[in-house]
Amino acid sequence: MSRILIRGGRLIDPSEGLDCIQDILIDKGKIKAIGQNLFEMEAIELNAENLIVCPSFIDLHTHLREPGQEYKEDIASGSKCAVAGGFTLLISMPNTIPAVDSPQVASYIIQRAKSVGLCKVLPSGAITMGRKGKELTDFLALKEAGCVALTDDGSPLMDSKLMELALKRASQLDMLIMNHCEDDKLANGAINSGVVSSLIGLSTRPKSAEDVLVARDCVLSFYTGGRLHIQHLSSPLSAEIIDFFKSKGAPITCEVNPYHLLFSEEELFLSGANAKLNPPLRDKKDIEILLNALRAGIIDCIATDHAPHAIREKSRLDSAMPGMIGLQLALPLCLKLVEDGHISMSKLVELLSIAPSRVLKLKDPPKLKVGAKANITIFDPKREWILNEFTSFSKSKNTPLWGKTLKGKVIFTIYEGRIVYSDV
Repeated sequence: MSRILIRGGRLIDPSEGLDCIQDILIDKGKIKAIGQNLFEMEAIELNAENLIVCPSFIDLHTHLREPGQEYKEDIASGSKCAVAGGFTLLISMPNTIPAVDSPQVASYIIQRAKSVGLCKVLPSGAITMGRKGKELTDFLALKEAGCVALTDDGSPLMDSKLMELALKRASQLDMLIMNHCEDDKLANGAINSGVVSSLIGLSTRPKSAEDVLVARDCVLSFYTGGRLHIQHLSSPLSAEIIDFFKSKGAPITCEVNPYHLLFSEEELFLSGANAKLNPPLRDKKDIEILLNALRAGIIDCIATDHAPHAIREKSRLDSAMPGMIGLQLALPLCLKLVEDGHISMSKLVELLSIAPSRVLKLKDPPKLKVGAKANITIFDPKREWILNEFTSFSKSKNTPLWGKTLKGKVIFTIYEGRIVYSDV
């Protein structure tokens, strides 16, 4: 394994109190030294002048589509997207075909990612068999197979008694329950309930659908002590509910998708079905409140919800599959939050790397520390690039940003001491 010397970068790691210009020496897959004017005769030198050097990113919410829907994405293409976006750890969602409701499917995903070798992929297992909301899976068997969380993502678990039981069982195993919080009976439409829906004339997914299920799950987490993670938060009231139960000591965390912080429902007029999400894009006032919740620490981290779909699945707004690609877009989107003064560069690193590792309770999280595994992202916050068929590694194109000029680019991604992505 080659030695690597990262020279002259701005090192940022909030967990280590780092924000300075220094060098990093990597040897045998680990950080050997951090300091000024380091020298190593036989090292690959990476010039990081005017670049940010930080712990690599972690995505708690990725759809890789393998097994079963490889025409949208697969573990190989998704891993390429990940490292091009600065991510070295992905938590894959279980809505595959078949669902990740057995140790065999979980093991397949882990081994497939290892064979690709670009980054680590850890599956989340389904809470219920087939994600049908009727019968709990074998949590212990899924954990022993390598699942780090449990979710029926895309299919909210509506049975309150079953969710209570799931939280209790998961608590016994110290596993994380993640839920897509939208009440199916209330969220039976396509877009946000508001001015845009009234003009377009489509059925809606109101904020109340999210609020009701977030409240239920927070109550159950409070009473059971089960660790709960709320996925893709979009409603201001849900943020208030989460904040209240956190103050009561409930073990609750939550994530937000970058799109929900930067795009309003009006994007539907410009991008049509490529701007369709579940939960949907909200209005500008909602975005401001979510940004306040992000700054206040109510929202724990940012997750991409990378959700690739084929072109034919995004042809009509009313019937289109919800979701957007996001692994290569998270950094430039978050840098826009920095540019607009909503968060600092240090906060960006925390939201994409440090905080997700805390949510997962990782024993060996990415960090810039001597002796730590060398999982490092190096990016240029000012580099401009265009998302197109030459720069995107995804099999899908479903994003409002396709063909647009973006600001902020990963230059190197280092995974366990190996350069797995380079753009020089």
